Amino acid sequence: MGTKYKGTGQVTAADFKDVKWVGKTKDGKAVTIELKDAINMGNPDWTFAEKNDTVAQVVFTATYDNTDETATETDEPWTVEMNGQTAGASEIILGAGIFYVGGTPIALTRGGGNFKAEREFREINADGDRGPVKGRITMETSRASLTINTLQILTRLSDLYPGIAEVTEETAPTEETTP
Repeated sequence: MGTKYKGTGQVTAADFKDVKWVGKTKDGKAVTIELKDAINMGNPDWTFAEKNDTVAQVVFTATYDNTDETATETDEPWTVEMNGQTAGASEIILGAGIFYVGGTPIALTRGGGNFKAEREFREINADGDRGPVKGRITMETSRASLTINTLQILTRLSDLYPGIAEVTEETAPTEETTP
């Protein structure tokens, strides 16, 4: 009997994983984009086509660790690290790279991926302001995500999707019928 997965209907602490993409620039220098305690809030969505591989888009979103009622943490839960880049054409990021979930290289990609930090700013305006005023701009929200366009690898379902667990079931003995 092979591997079997089922939906658990619950999001657990194990569903939050550090996720990163490691790529390189045009001159071969490393670039690492990392999300802390990220979760994929998407669902398995696979399109099956004749003579084609199944490619799933998986979007991990970084989460904050606010344990108090006032949510005082302001550091955004993502980093971009560049090793030794110099200005110019050599700092152009190439599209190929390796995606990691929880420190494990996770899957082959087709169509690469995407990093996005969506940030919402609010201007505090006063009568007579001609535009944005230094010191009166606040960042209200930040949502960082890392998208993987992955060739679907079935043995990684519980790494890619929350609320899915590998199950082991004993094979029930079959009843013999008497004529």
